Order: sequence, then C-alpha cells, then structure tokens
Amino acid sequence: NRSTTLQLLSQYKPHLAFDEVTSGFVHDFEKFMYKKGLEMNTVAKHLKHLRTFVNAAMHQKYLDKHSDPFHGYKIKTCTNKHTFLLPEEVGKLEIMKLGEDHPALEHSLDAFLFCIYTGLRYSDFIALGEKNVVEVEGHPWIIFHSVKTGVEVKLPIYLLFEGKAWQLLCKYKGKWKHFFGLKSNTCVNNDLGIIRKLAGIERRFTFHTARHTNATLLINKGVTITTIQKLLG
Repeated sequence: NRSTTLQLLSQYKPHLAFDEVTSGFVHDFEKFMYKKGLEMNTVAKHLKHLRTFVNAAMHQKYLDKHSDPFHGYKIKTCTNKHTFLLPEEVGKLEIMKLGEDHPALEHSLDAFLFCIYTGLRYSDFIALGEKNVVEVEGHPWIIFHSVKTGVEVKLPIYLLFEGKAWQLLCKYKGKWKHFFGLKSNTCVNNDLGIIRKLAGIERRFTFHTARHTNATLLINKGVTITTIQKLLG
C-alpha cells in the first residue's frame, strides 16, 4: 500500500526533497490524485500514508516539527457503500472469452472470479501458495491464516459455488505461483474497469467487490450468517 503511495508521489514529482513537502504541496498532491480519477477514500488513504512518512521524517529530524505540512489539515473521507455484483453480472464475467490477446486481463478476471467463489481479500489471495491447497478426505480445500486478522480460514472449494474455484485452480495447474502472484491492487482494479466495459456491466466495481459479492450470493442461497462469518474468517 505504501509503495503505491510512493509511486504516485514519484509520478507527481520525481525528485522530492523533505523540505518541499509543505502544506501547499499536500493540497496540490491531493488535487493531482483527484485529476487521476481516484475516489475520495483512496485519496485519503494515500494522504494518510504520506502523513506517516512525514511523521517519521520529523521524528528522525529530516523535517522540523514546527513545519508540519499536515498541521490543521483535515483528510476528507466518505462513508463507503459496499458494492456487490448480481448473479446475472457475475454470469457475464464467467462467459467472457478474453483469449490469448489479453492474458493480463484474463489473469485479473480469473483472480477476481476466484475471490467471488471463495470470499478472499486481495491480501489473502496474493499470500496463497501450493501449501495452502490441501486434500481433506479426498477433496480439495484451501486453508490459510488471514493476513488482516490472523484467523485460520478453511474453505471447501470443491463444494462452494459448484466447485468453480477448484476449476480455476485446475486451469492454472502447474502455474499456481503465477496465478496467486497477482500485480498490485491498483493495477488489477484498472484491469477490472476495462473488463467491466467489455462485459457490458454498468456498475463500477473493484477487487474487494468480490468479497461482498461472495457474502451476498451465499445469503441469497440460504447459507446461515454464522456459516458465512466462518467462511469469511
């Protein structure tokens, strides 16, 4: 996450000195991010990362504490409306044929669908490896500890959504390291924006939408809330 913030900073100003990070710079950097089309909460996230860098710089005396660029500055956020996809929208994604011409888009789409079927966060998906795909009584499961919460999660991927997650793993058999080695969340979200238009889906969505879609679809299938809580860790 912080690396993404540093990438944005280098796009805005490739060679940046500590004493150039003034209150005016913070305001201008905020405008730059909005012009790039970033949402308010995403801009807020990057500003919080920048503030973390600034606080560390002041602590290590690279910046004077009296020239804190965030003094009196309020980072604006808005309440998130959790987006989820409807079954017919998921269906449109499932039948997409991106072919060999768009391998990067196909990878992002398959990872997104995998997380719809499993409810995984981006951080948990990219942390998976072959050791997390285990056989229990002859059936494939995914067992891992959530990066965010540390909770152990056990998913019977042969059962969930008619085993579609397992079918995707079979598609990438011998290339699981590549499959789980997804590019940055921001880049994947850009891919999903292209995929959304190609699929003819109007509502915008991000990679995290897969997790909310998973929960919503399971509720619609009549799965109990307690079970869904355990599946989502």
